[in-house]
Amino acid sequence: MLPANSVLTELRRLCDEKQTGVLALGSNGTRVEVFYSEGWIDAVSSNLSTHQFGSYLVKDGYLLSRDLSTVKTEAERRKVCFGESAVRRGLVEEAQVAAAARHQALELLKHSLELGLPIVSFRNALHPLYVPAHITFPHLLLDLSRSNPALFLPDPNVHLRLTKTRNLSALPWYPQELAVLAELRNPIRYPALLAITGLEDSSLQRILGVFDRLNLIEQLENPEVSAENGNEAIVANEFHFEHLVPVVTNAVVHEKLEVARNGGSFTSEQFRSLKVQISEVSAQVPMKVITVSSPDTKDGKSLVSANLASAFAMDPGRRVIIVDCDLRSPALNRYLGVSAEPGLLTYLAEGQLSPYCYTRRLGNLYFLTSGGIAPNPIEILSMPKMRQLIEYLKIDFDTIILDAPPFSPIADARIVTGMSDGLVMVLRRGKTSYSNADRAFKAVDRNKVLGVVFNDVKPLLFHTYHNYGYYRYGDNRYLYSGSSKKGPKSYLDK
Repeated sequence: MLPANSVLTELRRLCDEKQTGVLALGSNGTRVEVFYSEGWIDAVSSNLSTHQFGSYLVKDGYLLSRDLSTVKTEAERRKVCFGESAVRRGLVEEAQVAAAARHQALELLKHSLELGLPIVSFRNALHPLYVPAHITFPHLLLDLSRSNPALFLPDPNVHLRLTKTRNLSALPWYPQELAVLAELRNPIRYPALLAITGLEDSSLQRILGVFDRLNLIEQLENPEVSAENGNEAIVANEFHFEHLVPVVTNAVVHEKLEVARNGGSFTSEQFRSLKVQISEVSAQVPMKVITVSSPDTKDGKSLVSANLASAFAMDPGRRVIIVDCDLRSPALNRYLGVSAEPGLLTYLAEGQLSPYCYTRRLGNLYFLTSGGIAPNPIEILSMPKMRQLIEYLKIDFDTIILDAPPFSPIADARIVTGMSDGLVMVLRRGKTSYSNADRAFKAVDRNKVLGVVFNDVKPLLFHTYHNYGYYRYGDNRYLYSGSSKKGPKSYLDK
């Protein structure tokens, strides 16, 4: 059980009542302010030098410590927040600022509870923030539970099960936690749970300890058993998408992801039209897996992929997932405004966890980011596990969009296209060379080509002009992956 106190009770009340304002905590010169917006905890700040926002960007590996003073000076000169100044200088991305804001908020709340800081006041006021942390009270409880090192030591002869069916998708679960949650939907003994998940004994006990403190699991002495095996649950354990796959609540969607940000725009209409044309083809020849690629590296294929997937996800009842297969210069995470991890690389490299454990979603759009940059993408994409992933996704998704690397000068795109039913080729006006386009079309199965998207074309004068580009291929300034940009460690890494 988690400890209860007056501050925790007030934090819960303000969330439950969807309050907007600032809750001040403090004692002996220490002051902490919790900023609420309609029940969401959007930021937490303090006068403690060890908990300043810049230190979290450095701690999480997003910013170099040598850049702190420069960013701070510019922020003061421009009278903007630290995170905005760092983004303006091109040192971090907005999604990294959101991740650091969430880390700071949770750490400060835990620190305040540990210090026993009393409530000073609450004032109703709206404070617009550059990038909000967007934390719920259950999220805070999850983080507090993860901070508790106590292990759960179950009786191997007793069955474990989730206390009741509930929607847990609002919480940012780790892949290992999701794997355990999926299995606990039915009664299962600890040895069987250990074998199925493939987790280490200590890791599984830490996870179960978290669930136990959150009152998510119960122990059953005599559950209903199957007549066939006499000792295990009789219901097949399927992964519950809507109840388990985490919904990212603090994503900073890129302004060029037009379908998600401005559904009524001219550009959004073009993507809906593209969706309809592909659907018409699919009515005659099944087109479940669609690759989007381009001849060159600056044609905007990732932006087209993300907008097309968003357009498909608008259809009621259609389950859509987009997978970033560009393991040299991934961009999906940047357009969706999320971290690159967990993702495809993590799934392919690690154990026996389901691919859904590495999947997240924004609204109805499910996605699998790259998970980082691979030194050997051709070998990784050629793994049998990659083909098995596509077959696995085809069981549960109606439409699968594969954001492939460009065809020139590498061969990765051919591998990805070989796993799909159709290919959409993106050509950019004034950028795509004729020779590269010719080579790309010669390299693919013409029967798979669904058509061509001409990018960066000026529409009619009465429409808005959108200039969509593709950042220089391999430019790591726009990535969240790599050894220096891993984000905070989880309690399972300890």
